[in-house]
Amino acid sequence: MANIKNIRKSICEIGKILFDRELTDASGGNISVRDGDKIYISPRRAGHDNQWSIDEDSIIVTDLCKVPITGDAMAITREASTHYYIYQNFPDTGAVIHAHPIFLMSFGAAHMDLPAISEGTRAILGEQPITNIEEVVPGSNDQGDKIVKNFKGRRKIESGAPLICGIPFHGTFAAGANINDAFLYTEVANNCAKILIYRQTMFGGNPEADFSIHKRFTKEDFITIDQSKDVCTPGYVYRDAFGNETEYGSSEKDDQRETINKITEEVLKKLQAKK
Repeated sequence: MANIKNIRKSICEIGKILFDRELTDASGGNISVRDGDKIYISPRRAGHDNQWSIDEDSIIVTDLCKVPITGDAMAITREASTHYYIYQNFPDTGAVIHAHPIFLMSFGAAHMDLPAISEGTRAILGEQPITNIEEVVPGSNDQGDKIVKNFKGRRKIESGAPLICGIPFHGTFAAGANINDAFLYTEVANNCAKILIYRQTMFGGNPEADFSIHKRFTKEDFITIDQSKDVCTPGYVYRDAFGNETEYGSSEKDDQRETINKITEEVLKKLQAKK
C-alpha cells in the first residue's frame, strides 16, 4: 500500500506545479489519487483560497462512493462526481487531474479538436486528437457522464489509450495510472496547443511554412526511446575509468561488466531489504 502522507503530499505538490505553470488558475482545478479502495481528493476552493498552496491535512480521504474516511465530505471539491465516475468506469486509473490549461482551452473555446502534432504528444498520447465534450454545467453528474463517454470512445479506438478531453470554455480532465501520468497528459497536450497557436501567430498563411509531419513514427518506434543503447561500436579502443587501455565489446570486459552488474544488483537488493 502507498504511504498516506506521500499521496497527500503528491497532490499538494502537483497542484502547486499546475498553478505555477499556468496549467490551472485561482478559479478552479482539482486532483485525486486512488489507492486501492480509497480516494484521496483535493478540497474545494484550493485555488481561490490558497492559490494552490495547500497542506497535506486538507486532503480528504473517501471510499469509491465518496463516503468520507478522513475529513469533511462537504469540503470535497465541487467537481468530485467526475473523478468518482472515472474511477468507477476505468479500474486502471490511479489519478485524475482537472485543470485549466489556457492554450488547450483555446481549442475547446472554439469547439475544435486538438490534433496530435508534437512528437511528445504523439509519443505519449498517441495519434488520436484530443476532443471536447459538449458544454455542461460544471461539476454536474452530466459532466461526469459525458467525460466517461468520451474516454470510452478513446479506448474503443485504441485499447489502453491515455485518457484526456476538453470541456469547452471550462478546462480539461486527464486520467492516468498515477498522478505523474495525469500531469504529463495535461502538460504535453497544452504544449501541443501552444505550438499550434504560436506557429499560426508566427507564420499565418505563409506558403513557405511547411507544417506537415514528414515522418510518422509507429508505437513500436516510440517504445525504443526507453531502450538502453550502445554508444560505441565493438572494437573501439579507449581508456577506461581506471586508465587502462581497453577494447569495447571484448569478451573479457563483457564478463567483468556482467560480474559488476550482478554484484551491484545483489547490494541493492540487500539495501532494499533493510528498509
